Amino acid sequence: MSLCTIQGLHSSTFSPPPNTGDGFNTLTALHDFHARYSPKHPVFRYVSGNDERSIRTIFWCEAVRAFCAASKLVKALVKSDAICPVVSILASLDTITYFALVEGIMRAGYTAFPISTRNSDVAVAHLLKSTDSKFLFVSPDVAMQDLASRALSRLAYQDGLVNGEAGKQIDIFPTPVFEDLFQKTALNPEPSEVTDMESIAIILHSSGSTSFPKIIRISHCNFLNRGKGPYYGDIDYCGEILSIAGIPMYHGMGIHKMPEMALTGVILATFPPLNPPITPTTENILHAAVTTKSTMISTVPSILEQWAKNTEQVQILKAIKRVQISGGPLTVSVGDMLVRQGINVAIIYASQHAEPLVPEKPTKMPIARILPEGWNYLTLGTMLDPVLVRSPEDGHNIFRLVVKKCKTHSPAVFNTTVDDQPAYDTNDLLVRHATNPNVFRIHGTAADQIMHSTGEKTNPGPIEQKLMEDEKIALAVMFGREKTQAGVLILPSPMFEFDPEDLEKLSEYRNLIWETVFRINKEAPQHSRIVKELIIVTNPSKPLKLTPKGTLRRQPSLKAYHDEIEGAYKTLEEGGQRDTKPPTTWDLPGINIFVSEIVSSSLGFEVDENDNIFRVGADSLIATYIRNTLTRGLREAHIVPPSAVKALPLNFVYDNPSISSLTKFVFGILSSVSLIDGGDENQLEEDEESDFEPQYQWPKMGQVGHTILQVRKGKGEPPLIVIHGVGGRVDGMVHFQEKFRSALWLVQATPDLPKESLRGDALFYYHKVKEIRPHGPYRLATYSGTHLLGFLIVEMMLNDGEEVTQLSLIDHTPSMMFSGINQDSGFTFTDNFDIMDKETRQCYKERMIYGYYELGAREDRAQVQSVFMDAWQGADPMEAWQGRSAPDHYVQMARMAKIYTDQTWDFVAQLPDYQNSNQQSGSNPWHRMLFAVEKWLKGIQPTVPVNLYVASRGPIAGVKDPVERERWGDLGIRRCFPNAKVIHVEAGHATILWNEIVIKDLQSGYI
Repeated sequence: MSLCTIQGLHSSTFSPPPNTGDGFNTLTALHDFHARYSPKHPVFRYVSGNDERSIRTIFWCEAVRAFCAASKLVKALVKSDAICPVVSILASLDTITYFALVEGIMRAGYTAFPISTRNSDVAVAHLLKSTDSKFLFVSPDVAMQDLASRALSRLAYQDGLVNGEAGKQIDIFPTPVFEDLFQKTALNPEPSEVTDMESIAIILHSSGSTSFPKIIRISHCNFLNRGKGPYYGDIDYCGEILSIAGIPMYHGMGIHKMPEMALTGVILATFPPLNPPITPTTENILHAAVTTKSTMISTVPSILEQWAKNTEQVQILKAIKRVQISGGPLTVSVGDMLVRQGINVAIIYASQHAEPLVPEKPTKMPIARILPEGWNYLTLGTMLDPVLVRSPEDGHNIFRLVVKKCKTHSPAVFNTTVDDQPAYDTNDLLVRHATNPNVFRIHGTAADQIMHSTGEKTNPGPIEQKLMEDEKIALAVMFGREKTQAGVLILPSPMFEFDPEDLEKLSEYRNLIWETVFRINKEAPQHSRIVKELIIVTNPSKPLKLTPKGTLRRQPSLKAYHDEIEGAYKTLEEGGQRDTKPPTTWDLPGINIFVSEIVSSSLGFEVDENDNIFRVGADSLIATYIRNTLTRGLREAHIVPPSAVKALPLNFVYDNPSISSLTKFVFGILSSVSLIDGGDENQLEEDEESDFEPQYQWPKMGQVGHTILQVRKGKGEPPLIVIHGVGGRVDGMVHFQEKFRSALWLVQATPDLPKESLRGDALFYYHKVKEIRPHGPYRLATYSGTHLLGFLIVEMMLNDGEEVTQLSLIDHTPSMMFSGINQDSGFTFTDNFDIMDKETRQCYKERMIYGYYELGAREDRAQVQSVFMDAWQGADPMEAWQGRSAPDHYVQMARMAKIYTDQTWDFVAQLPDYQNSNQQSGSNPWHRMLFAVEKWLKGIQPTVPVNLYVASRGPIAGVKDPVERERWGDLGIRRCFPNAKVIHVEAGHATILWNEIVIKDLQSGYI
């Protein structure tokens, strides 16, 4: 942590502070030092009058006299018995006068609080109340007077509500003007009133990107130390002329120049001190730097990016030794272009909570060099004690910066502890260089990350920067918190502004920038890709909220456009490709043409009927477009209830990834509600009015705490409790909400399911049911291989003396599961194996995928099941069966199916009749399992007949031997329950859930 460059050693006018200023308690004391030992060293310079060649210079001796005049003014106005009372400033002032007023407040022994003029009245009121400020300097302009008045009115209203009073009094004072302080009649400098270096010198606040700006209290010692950054860098700032024109003094970029100029001898070039002050523009900021003969410029990225678009201004920048930017990221392409032009771009990375964070690196001879890694890379200051916390969720080689308190640097705010030392977590993300571990570039802010409802995160910074490289886009801010997809709010460049309520112009603008968006989408993560419907364009009548640096205030801006954002998501949910018209008749040929047009339009080229669209270039963005257009067509045709459309699985395009399978999927929706080709729409509306319960909308899948989905309330009858299939999900039952007319609960596997044993899972489900419905009668149904869970729950209910009035099995039974007969290849196994052997189990689970494939193939769902087949063979990235990267739908089903397989075999192995059965080497393990399971089932003895629904193309169709197929036509249910009712239906193993006969019979006696 040694010093690199002592400032001002070779200056004839500037006396370097002894011990780099460590001998001074306060900044005001250091200023007094310069009034005595550096009286003729320049502090400020500006163009005086109309003659641009007339440069006015203010030296230290004159500046300190003005500071003392400001102190005298403040002490005459502020009357308080409090220790270090807070004196706030809400003013549009020139730079020099603002400096003097802040110094005067501190010199008087008070705490200065400069407040951003960009704050709302609500924020100003919050800041005044949070700091207990009783004194406020306000500039005379109408805008600030009005802002102050509204803020004080809010405070009075709030205090009146709390205290029953008219509000606490805040004294308002007019701000001084330049001539009031910088008089020709000299005042003798007065010593500062401050003696305690740990007392609060100044209060700053955050830019208010959150709901309210955050307060940052800075001690005199800390404030003075904020000017020491150059001592740890390679630049001697003394005598350099740094233009800060356009930099607001209520921001850290401006106010921190107070200690910096005192510690380094840098000369600050500003706009002339006029009243009212000059309004900054890109042109007059650069002009001020030129006319004051500045050697350096300090600005914000948005200003530099505007200069970069002007050839003449780029030429001017070439003559500047150093162009330093801070406050936000510079577009990489702009920085690259400027550096290629010979312009020396330097990043000043700092934090109001822990500034500075990087040393001052030279960028041009005689004081310059660019890091070989690039202009946008930096090193952390040697005065710091940094801790780099890996952030793998944000990407490779990305770290979050934490700054510890040490001898040479102390953050103003501590929010964590590292190695028992107080520290400040900046929430800033840095990318370490691939080959130089000591060099970093800024990646973004962890706090700005967008957490989607899917659990994915979007880091908006890089995407926003790339968007703003388009000349048609001035500002961009992404949104999407708690949504499945990200979107972007865009401020068009001035030449492209329009009223976004003009939908034709909105469409034209989206098309204009779509090439840029499309290029970014190709590089972005899937969850961060932007669709056209989520591009929101700002309205000229509703300006965005900006920080003093001219950058977007993220959260206030998004809040201002909350209604537009929500409307965009609604449009996305209900919209799609408007130029693709639904078919006139919804028969198979009409649907096929409709689906073909949607797919071809989305992809940009035609594909064959059976091509997997994800293998020919489709991604999540295209899947969204296809889904939205299909659902829009269904809604606009009024051929299915809106609730049925809303209940469709989010992943149905992934589940049906070809034109042919999507066609059959859509046709199946229509078939399920019996409205194909001329269905009675009036009857549909009548049914909805009389039976449909809108308060029972389809819940989100797979969430902790949502084991029981109460999708239909019914009219007081006991609900039918349907247990999920072996995959744990209930997506295939979404249409039950619309089709059922009796009470219905669905049981799904959620992350909080123990998954330790089959009996444990059954007990978990039983307790979840009892939490909602403590006593029977109970009605249960199981789908596919979860029949064992159903029987276990029934056993528990009967043992507790509860009444079970219905037990229905949908297309599978325990006897069929353990029959060992020659059926689908995946479910057939050798006659000699040990069910507790791990290798045997793994082999069986590997074969199961083929059984699932054959089940799907019999009902034209082979392409859905081929996801698993391809995964096993390594031919497709969606390798769900092996638990690798895939859509959640497949990952969850695959994992749960394998867990359930292990649980069932463990359960059977623990049955007494399996352990006590014939264990000779020649015994058939299938026979032993079947014997043990059926012996257990016969002991349950439910008081009602068991109902079984058998799909003609389900597991029974996989039995190879016709004789066996006939013998097992009831799936073996009557082996244990002779009185079981068996209903055969024409369906597949999945489509049986859509079968009208099954749905109606499940409710028999309750509707």
